[in-house]
Amino acid sequence: MRTFNLSCFMPTPTLLRRAPALLLGAALLLNGCKNDDFLNVESKSAVTEVSAYSNETNADLIVNDIYNNIPSSSNDPTQTLEQYADNSFCGAGWETGQSVVRAGAISPANVPNGPSSMWRWEDNYSRIRKCNLFLQNVEKYSTNFSASWKTQRVGEVKFLRALYYTYLFTSYGGVALIDKPLDATTDPDGLFVARSTIDQTLAFIVADCDAAAASLPTTAARKGDGRATKGAALALKGWAQLFAASPLANTSNDVAKWAAAAATNKQVLDLNVYSLFPDLGTFFLQENNDNQEVIFNKEYIAVTAGHSKEGTYGPVNVNGVTQGWGNYQPTQSLVDDYLMSNGLPITDPASGYDPQNPYANREKRFYQSILYDGAPWQSDILTMRIGGNNQIDLNSTSDISNTGYYGRKTLDERIPAQTSRALNASGANYVIFRLGEVLLSYAEAQNEAVGPGAGVYSALNQLRKRAGLPDLAAGMSQSQLRDYIRRERRIELAFEDKRWFDIRRWKITAGSTGVLNTPSMGMLITPDKATGKLTYAKVKVFENRFFDFQNWMPIPQEDIAKNTKLVQNAGY
Repeated sequence: MRTFNLSCFMPTPTLLRRAPALLLGAALLLNGCKNDDFLNVESKSAVTEVSAYSNETNADLIVNDIYNNIPSSSNDPTQTLEQYADNSFCGAGWETGQSVVRAGAISPANVPNGPSSMWRWEDNYSRIRKCNLFLQNVEKYSTNFSASWKTQRVGEVKFLRALYYTYLFTSYGGVALIDKPLDATTDPDGLFVARSTIDQTLAFIVADCDAAAASLPTTAARKGDGRATKGAALALKGWAQLFAASPLANTSNDVAKWAAAAATNKQVLDLNVYSLFPDLGTFFLQENNDNQEVIFNKEYIAVTAGHSKEGTYGPVNVNGVTQGWGNYQPTQSLVDDYLMSNGLPITDPASGYDPQNPYANREKRFYQSILYDGAPWQSDILTMRIGGNNQIDLNSTSDISNTGYYGRKTLDERIPAQTSRALNASGANYVIFRLGEVLLSYAEAQNEAVGPGAGVYSALNQLRKRAGLPDLAAGMSQSQLRDYIRRERRIELAFEDKRWFDIRRWKITAGSTGVLNTPSMGMLITPDKATGKLTYAKVKVFENRFFDFQNWMPIPQEDIAKNTKLVQNAGY
């Protein structure tokens, strides 16, 4: 079983936005603590609500702290969502992806929370409370702020509140909607809020996004400040609407919900602010932060407030030295979904695919995203074959890949894994929304709303062009295009923490053919002892188990015990 040196789990720096230190939010929280009178001596360094909102500079620190709460998998070595889904498998039995999610063990006492507690119930309501406090106090002390500052910052915080509610919505469905700070002293009964419906929750998110979009600039005032823009608010709204239109939430297949999602995503495209970055292979490098395709991301600063992604997710044995933890381990099903260079799937007889030479003539994104047997990495050639320097570890006796692959996408090959973990050496941002995803979301929603059309083909062909693929053949049916779009989302957005939400909203996780209810596979490569000729055979890595009701997360039992008005999701 996988083991880690506990010294590697020293706390890592979280994002410090490009502004002064973020201690203000913590200081404000301390003001609620009870002090005995003899200790109640006013500190000259204490931060009070009055001083926090006395000017724009101080209040900006509160907004920065709310941004700083945005969850990210870049500094979370055990919670990449690719392991929750079917894109990656990690052999560490104690990690949530294997021990809980893919074991069918999700329960109210054992709720998976995602990277950096992405959808943890209490953490998101803590984030939302920070938003509500700011919105309340910026009105209370409004005379201290200029109209332009107030308009923009209120827009940003409403966007952030919508983001945190979206993490809850896409995990639990309808949730408790709270738009003001709750006070146990003045209104103790008001602390207990019942869950709203899916439609009511979506409407709340949409309203916040609309308010934000109306207030925020089309482009950021300063590149690299990580602040939300009009495009970010619309992209978030479009994503929430797409989730709400999908089979999991839209059980009656109300076409109007698909049309709404298509319209919002089209609004992002019609801003004409964003364009595809020419090379997906270098898109995620630090020097390309905030490029023309990025709509919204969480900012990092190398070493000062960087992350250790190359160390936690990168290949294990490199140049004869054990380096990374190898937490990115692509599954065979993901590898098989990458197209051939002629744009055809490997199942098409005309594709030219050779199962005994499976990595030849694949599409560009395969080589940009997957480290396979024979792939170059940091002046080494990785070999996952029997006898290789990273021989497939089917028994999980080490950190070496269980599937015969490592992930490449989002990693910086120039940063050695050991340096990555020691220094948090990467300043590459964590991308939350980019144009490539919006093109796919528009294409999906538009195809479901009205069927194949020129706009759908145009959106998809833009991505194919960047990948070096020919345009899609015309004349596809709605069903054929649906299958293609789902495959394309998997390929284009691999290792970007999107697949987990997609497979759940499409309801393709469970059942006899469910992607989380069928075995995870890898590639066993055996060299002939005499000739060295390689033989390729797919091999079972893990027997997954998942139930349909688990597409919605359970409300944590501890939170239901605190609030008797909460009603548990069905099946739990």
